Parts: sequence; C-alpha cells; structure tokens
Amino acid sequence: MYTLHPPQQKSEKAPARAWFIIALLMIGGIAVVGRLVQLQIVQHDHWLAVASTIQEQTVDLLPRRGTIYDRNGVALAYDIKATAIAIDSFDMTNPQAICQILADELNRPIGEIERLVYRPRYFTWINRSADLETAKRIEKRASEARAHGLIFIDTWKRCYPQGDLASNIIGFVGTDGHGLEGIELAYDNKLAGKSAKIQVVKGADGRTYHTETMQEGQPGDDVYLTIDSDLQFICEKEIDSGVSRYRANTGFVILMDPNSGEVLAMAQDRRYDLNKFWQSTATQRKNLATGFMFEPGSTFKAFGGLAAINCGAVKPSDTFNGNDGINIAGHVIHNSDHESFGTVTFAKTIQYSINTAMIRVAQRLGEDRLYHFLVDLGFGKATGIEIPGEVNGILRNVSKWSKLALASTAIGQSVGVTGIQLVRAMAAVANGGKVLLPHIVKQVGDKTTDTPTVLRSVATPTSCATMRTLMRAVVKDGTAPWANLPGYEVAGKTGTAQKAVPGKGYVDGKYTSLFAGFFPVDAPKYLGLVVLDEVKTTPVWGGYTAGAIFHDVASRLVLAEHVAPVVSIQSQGKQYTAPTQGTTSSGTTSSPPAWLRLP
Repeated sequence: MYTLHPPQQKSEKAPARAWFIIALLMIGGIAVVGRLVQLQIVQHDHWLAVASTIQEQTVDLLPRRGTIYDRNGVALAYDIKATAIAIDSFDMTNPQAICQILADELNRPIGEIERLVYRPRYFTWINRSADLETAKRIEKRASEARAHGLIFIDTWKRCYPQGDLASNIIGFVGTDGHGLEGIELAYDNKLAGKSAKIQVVKGADGRTYHTETMQEGQPGDDVYLTIDSDLQFICEKEIDSGVSRYRANTGFVILMDPNSGEVLAMAQDRRYDLNKFWQSTATQRKNLATGFMFEPGSTFKAFGGLAAINCGAVKPSDTFNGNDGINIAGHVIHNSDHESFGTVTFAKTIQYSINTAMIRVAQRLGEDRLYHFLVDLGFGKATGIEIPGEVNGILRNVSKWSKLALASTAIGQSVGVTGIQLVRAMAAVANGGKVLLPHIVKQVGDKTTDTPTVLRSVATPTSCATMRTLMRAVVKDGTAPWANLPGYEVAGKTGTAQKAVPGKGYVDGKYTSLFAGFFPVDAPKYLGLVVLDEVKTTPVWGGYTAGAIFHDVASRLVLAEHVAPVVSIQSQGKQYTAPTQGTTSSGTTSSPPAWLRLP
C-alpha cells in the first residue's frame, strides 16, 4: 500500500535567494572583467615589463674594439674572441656546484662568486670576457654536475701582446670594455665602436636560452700611433739600465722627429703589464713625460740664448763677465763649484754653461722679451698631446716677476716644465724656429695626421742655425762629451737642476739631471731628451749621466735605422767614451776633464 502525501508548499523565500545568487555572480563577473581590463589594457605595459624581466633580458654587448698599432703596423692592443658568462639565479640548479666551479676556473674568491650567484635576479654578469678555454671548462663541469642556470654569450677580450711595452702610452680597458688610461681612454669613443643589443630569452624548460639580435653592433676604428715599437723597446731598456746605473729615483726618455712633432718613443722605467693592469699602482701608471714637472736647469739657456740672438741682443762673439758670484736683489748666484771663468764670449757661455755670464745675457735681453719668447715656445701651458693627464707646468706672468725672476728664469730655476714641453721647445731650435703641435697619434680610422701642425714661428732659421752651432760645441768640447756620437754631429744642452723642497728651498744632494740633444746638427732628424730624478752616484751632472744614456740610445738607434754617419769617425778627433759606472773599479770617483763644470 502506498501512502499518499499532499504536495509541499513552495517557500516564499526561494525567488529572493535565487536573485541574490544571480546578483553575486554578476558582480563577480563584472569584477573579473574589470580586473582583466585593468591588467590587459590599463596596466598592460607595466605587467609586460614585469614578465619580460622574468623571461628575458636585453643586454648591451660590446663590439670588437679597434686595434692600436705602432707607426709600422705592429699591433700593440687588439681584441680576441672570448665568452661572457652570466647566471640566472631564479632557475639555477645545484648552486653550490656552480659557485665552486666559477671560483675555481675564474680564480676568484668563493664569497665573491656567491654574492653574484645568489642575487635574486634573472640575469647577473659573472665575467664579461672569459677566455674561450676557461668558458668551455666551466660549461663542461656544470653539465657534468647537472648544474643549470649559466648563460654563455660570444664576445671579445682585450689583449696586449707586448706586455708592458709603451704601457704608459697605451693604457688599458676596464671590465666594462671602456678605456681607463692612456690612448685607450683618450680615443675610447673611436676605438669602442657601437654596442650591439641582444635579447637573452628563457627557453621552454626554464633552463636553456637563446639570443636574438635586436641591434647590430659596429666595430671600433683602428688607431695608429707615431711611435716605433723597436725604438720604444730600445729606449725602455736604456732608461732601465740608466736608472739602475746611476741609482736614480726614476727617469724617462722622449725621442721625437723635430720636423713633424711626431713622438717616436716615450719610455720610462716605471711600467706595468697591461694584461694584468689591476696589479699596477698609480705611480706605475703615471706618464712621466707629460705628468711629471721639474725645473729644467741649464737646458733653458738654449732658449734664452736663442731669444737674444734672434732679436739682435747678442752675437756669439760678444763678451761677458763669467766670474763666480753675481748679486741680484741681495741674492748671490754662483757658478758651479764657484768657478770663475773671467771674460768669456757668449759662445763659451753656452758651451760651458756659465751661470753668471748667462744672467748678464738675460739682462741685456730684458724681462719682457725673455718671458714672451718662452710663452711662444709653449711653456706654462699644456701642449695638447693626445695623452690624458698632461700638466701645464709653471711660468709666472712677467707682471708678477720678482727682482730675482729674470736671473733665475734665465738659468732654468723658478719655472716648472714637463718633458714634452721641453722636447717641443728644443725641436724649434732644431727645425729652424717652428713650434709644432706634438702628437703621438698618426691615424684614426681612415683619417691621417701626416701634415705637421705649425703653431707659430719664434725665430729665424739663421738664428736657430747659430744656436745649433753653439750647442754642437757643448757636445764636442763642452759639458756633454759623453753624449757625443762619433760621425753623427750631435748637438745638445745639459742641465743639472738643484731641486726645491717645499718649506726648505733648494736642497743639497737632490738634483734633476737631464740632457736634450739632436743630430745631425745641420739637418736634425732625431731629437732626444733624457731626464733622471735624483741621481745618487757621483758626479750627478746631466752631461755625465743623462748625456751618457742619450749616447747609448742614439748608438742603438742609428744601428736600428741604418743611419749613415755625416762624417767619418777618424775626422772627429778626440772622443770620450760614455761612462758605465759612477765609480771606477777601484771604488774612486771617475773624473771628467779638468775644464768640465757642473752645468
């Protein structure tokens, strides 16, 4: 039997509940649609950028940097193929193994590597220029350890095949691929080229990668220097030997073509391996020829003398009092060793570097004419050579000269010069009076600088020829016989400048010893300057020390260049052998000729 039940009554609240549910669904749908609109339209760019940082990275990849050559096409700096290594910290596996592998192969502290590997970033550089073999070993070891997350990208690495040769000229490139010193810095915008832009994209498995080129790079321009690597090598070896022989603090050599202003060599004893530049010090990296300032001493007599000849104030035969001691504004200035020479010609004044006679020449010339001649030669202002860090030197305005300034300037005191300033001024004597813009870069890309830049003419060719004749006597029979090169008619001027120490004035025993010379005297082809700081052997004279180094450099130069002698050696008469030690084998001081005095 079935029991029949009456039909249930419908609840009056059911329709209200249904409408409430429908309303909630509609509100939820509207919220979802609104959020989608916000994410996909309003905030599209923002979330696209966020997604990109997780899945891909745009990287600037340095192109092949231009090569630096010497004047003969010998490569001094160039790029070789390398591998850039980065890490994806989000999707790496076995990070401990990765850190150990990188520390081992890159020879870097494990803590330093860990700080990079564990950075919460999709893309972090580990090494921008690992050599190919190292990168292959890292990749192989990581694969064997099932360590994923390393990214390898083809790139370039700077190489310096000559080691420390011309290091203070060339400079180096930092880890970011930009020049930090020397020519690498000065011409960075030309050498660097245009970076390529690549996009590193995460693969489907989250571990593999591929790259897409977004912007092609452009290789940098090549740069040709004026230096000759063979002559640079010669000068470096001779200055090394000279600094050691005379126990100097430091020293440098500049070799220039006086007719073009091209620097053929710029060498110093303080150098560093460009391939390990991070091991160098600021002292080693400093270019002494452009950044070291010193008083020029008696080499300055060549310029005051030329000024006096050029304006007609003196002739070689004019006579002056060369006795020791001249009172200038209450200060007595002496000759070397307090030697008195009696009445001497202007020619002898230059030949034997007599202070008192030269001061009287300067008095006849006058302050204004001496000052403006030195300004025209370029003293007191940077030359503009293409090496960063050049200093201006010191030449006070004549309006601020004391009563002692004329005398002190005439003998190379109270002024500060650099080697490149001094060699440029001496080039004007050698080339007939033209002040040139010195340069060490010959060509950038397709643009050459073969034409000399003549800034001004300061003296007539005739006046310069007269001064060259007087300077020939300095080497032949004067204060620099050790600089003589039989058969090649060397002319030059010595300098031994007592150094001033702040708060103490001029100090006994501290000297800058130097010699500037050129040859052959009638048509100079080579001009050299040798500067030694604080020679500690005796004698300290510039002619004896720096002059001897000049002789050694010039001797090797003529052999390397196959320069024919001007006259036969037999016709030269008496010659002096360049000294090799400050003392004789018996330990006594070697003596110069009796007439030779401290210049």
